[in-house]
Amino acid sequence: MADILKSNKVIKASVSLFLKTPLLLKSGYDDIFSDSTIEKTYDGENIHINGYVWASLLRRCLNRIDEDFYKKIGKYEPRKDRQEGVSPLWCESSFVPIKDELYIRPGNAIDRKYGAGKAGALFNDEIVAAGLGLKLNFNYFLTQNEKEDIVEKLFLGGLWVLNAGIENIGGGWSYGMGRLGVRDVRIKTLDLGNDRERKYLWRFDEEALSGAKKLSLENVEKPDIKKPWVTIHVEASILDGQMLSINSSYPAFNTSKSYAEYPDSFVYQGYRIDEKGELKAEYIIPGRTIRQALLSVPLERKLRTIGRDVICDSLGSFCNCDKCREHRKKNKSGDSPHCECLKCHWFGSGGKGGIVAVTDAYVKDGETEVIHRIQLCEHSMQNVNLFSSEYLTKGRFAFDVIIDKNEREEFGTRLEDELKWLFGQMKIDANAPPGWYRIGATSTATGQIMILKEPEIRDCGVIDGE
Repeated sequence: MADILKSNKVIKASVSLFLKTPLLLKSGYDDIFSDSTIEKTYDGENIHINGYVWASLLRRCLNRIDEDFYKKIGKYEPRKDRQEGVSPLWCESSFVPIKDELYIRPGNAIDRKYGAGKAGALFNDEIVAAGLGLKLNFNYFLTQNEKEDIVEKLFLGGLWVLNAGIENIGGGWSYGMGRLGVRDVRIKTLDLGNDRERKYLWRFDEEALSGAKKLSLENVEKPDIKKPWVTIHVEASILDGQMLSINSSYPAFNTSKSYAEYPDSFVYQGYRIDEKGELKAEYIIPGRTIRQALLSVPLERKLRTIGRDVICDSLGSFCNCDKCREHRKKNKSGDSPHCECLKCHWFGSGGKGGIVAVTDAYVKDGETEVIHRIQLCEHSMQNVNLFSSEYLTKGRFAFDVIIDKNEREEFGTRLEDELKWLFGQMKIDANAPPGWYRIGATSTATGQIMILKEPEIRDCGVIDGE
């Protein structure tokens, strides 16, 4: 807790950011602010990131490098010796102009039992394209016993964590959404006892930032990480002779592909802003699809083979292991703090969040083909339906798997070992049966992929960006 009325110095910073991954817009209910409250303005021409979102983001990043300093920023725990005051960190709300950068991504919930689309569970997400530039402006009011060089180093360390991709803004952490990259940081200290400097307190224009140091993260020393994570970088491709159906009911608005006739479904395309600032459509395999089809389903199958002592028998929202059932019998909500179900710790349940996130995979050198199919009646063998779909027949792609070991390091380490084994099974020369690991809308017949090389393990490493 800080009394900013006694502060005579302020650390002022302006951070140039960009979206490494798409941003999921998600609003809170009524007047309740949440960590993921990112909205459009009433006219739909800007996205609004309020100061609470920025402050919460910085707090979570700082929490990973210093367990005392981050507590000064919001969410104060009740203490008898607490003095009155406000958070010393003030973050300016951001208004970012958007036009074509906003699009709708269709989705479908997956049935855990069958690994197929759940009936009636269609939904649409509102997405901001990756590559969009953002600006984070903040002031930190120094107390009399704080040294500006130490505090400045902590904030730069927090921005290093942010750039590494473990924390996000907006919804969809598990699906790789809302990761930010840091282009540069401009930072200076204001002396509030100086009339001329004091007038720049709430301004972040060029005049107010005159004399500020301009830094890139290449000049920032990697901080000492107290709450670790692991990033696994995976490179894969569609197996020769295979087809991959990650489809959408409509084509991209700026697609250059010409169709002799429009199929019933198209290869899904997402949007990304390139280095020239132009919006481009690219074939994409959503992180949600990879996380469920390639990670969750195979690992759950393996755990159920091992036995009930490592996985619950629940197909619903909450964990159904012995300890969680006993917990709820005592009229306590949620899952037991002593739950040992690996599936729930890894991929989440109604009572706890998961610890693994997967980013979208953009397909390079992709080739597509429209396939016409006939549905036959299984009794009369008569034609029942004619339909056609566009399939990916060639392409390479890469994605990142992020495992958060914060507070659940034992479960995170076990998951890391299991994923190394799983990706090894997806290599072309592995011992797994041909076509065992599949992905896409028609994975009963198509969708086999292969891992091209040994995945790269990055301990607290930076995810791929631009």
